Amino acid sequence: MPETPAEQDLRRLRTLYRALGDETRLRVIGLIAEVGPLPVRELSARVGLSQPLISWHLRILRLAGLIDTQRQGREVICRLRSAAFEELHDAEARLIGGTAGVAASPEARGTVADVS
Repeated sequence: MPETPAEQDLRRLRTLYRALGDETRLRVIGLIAEVGPLPVRELSARVGLSQPLISWHLRILRLAGLIDTQRQGREVICRLRSAAFEELHDAEARLIGGTAGVAASPEARGTVADVS
């Protein structure tokens, strides 16, 4: 059965909040927002984490659609996807503004399905 727009909003919000629910990932987002696109090795050095650990956090941000990565030679450059933050803002506005259609959704009586 296809998802309603309300269910899609709830699923998208949950995915974004989970990705943003970690201090390291928030630090990475803030750093890229302030400085601009950065290579993974520089992010690793600035955040103070090993490259495998920063790559794990970057994977979560990338899967949530919050960052894009692009290989340039031997480096991988990370940049924010501003459209993802606009989507987040729009979905939050619909939810908080009471226009998301959650009450009309069959899911409203139960719980939101897990997106993990």
